[in-house]
Amino acid sequence: MTRFSLALPLIALVACAPPTPLQQITVTGQMTTSSLWVEHSRTTDPLKLMTIEAELGERGEMGSSTRYVGQRTASAVGKQNYARTPQSVASADSRNCSDFSNSGQAQKVFLALGGPISDPHNLDADGDGFACEWGTQVRASVRRAERARASERSALIAASRCYTGPRGGTYTITASGTRNYEGC
Repeated sequence: MTRFSLALPLIALVACAPPTPLQQITVTGQMTTSSLWVEHSRTTDPLKLMTIEAELGERGEMGSSTRYVGQRTASAVGKQNYARTPQSVASADSRNCSDFSNSGQAQKVFLALGGPISDPHNLDADGDGFACEWGTQVRASVRRAERARASERSALIAASRCYTGPRGGTYTITASGTRNYEGC
């Protein structure tokens, strides 16, 4: 075998290696918001999903039409999924939650530094995989989406019923409870 034929399998292995968290964050940071939402619905990789949601959160984009941050990750909030041991980080590059402008940014840094498996700065003390109140933001996003869906369902149900008044006129009941005589 030649040196060239031995190098090909090695190149193929390196090219197929999964991206590191830092590489994933770099890629998601370069994507448009609409592309992130498309990837959010398609990805099956939990780390990639967490990275996409952190990027969307940093941008302040917690929901888009039928998709929202926490749609598939909120069930893990508050549950210890990763072992945590008390750590004392005394280095000069130690990070605290107050170092970040928002919890989405903190989550991105947490993931780039090896989270959720590793947490060298103790940003995720409870081990649920969500750093610096990011879990609270995820839960809030889910609650907003659920309220919006419930409101839409109520409006559809109310709009779909056509009633006949005492003088023969037809009407629907609006979400606020008033009669709409132009709705049937």
